[in-house]
Amino acid sequence: MYTPGPSLLVIVPGDWDVVPEGLAELKRYLADEYGAHLLIRSGTAPMHAPLPLYLGIWDASDLRVSRIDVSHLLPHAFSTLAWMEEVM
Repeated sequence: MYTPGPSLLVIVPGDWDVVPEGLAELKRYLADEYGAHLLIRSGTAPMHAPLPLYLGIWDASDLRVSRIDVSHLLPHAFSTLAWMEEVM
């Protein structure tokens, strides 16, 4: 029977940009620590921040730790300049 391995789907707001170095670090972290794959999709609805969705089979303790670490890695992988519009 097929069991899907761990994957992380990140839905990114359409007006956000990818930071190549941060994205590479996020991919490396997921692959090295959990054997997980990273999937990225652009959001079509207004969003405040990237939305991480955990797919497949994750060990409960791995999932808990990865959620904390991913929350710290996402701001380095995706960015927006919307704050500049508020300043101007």
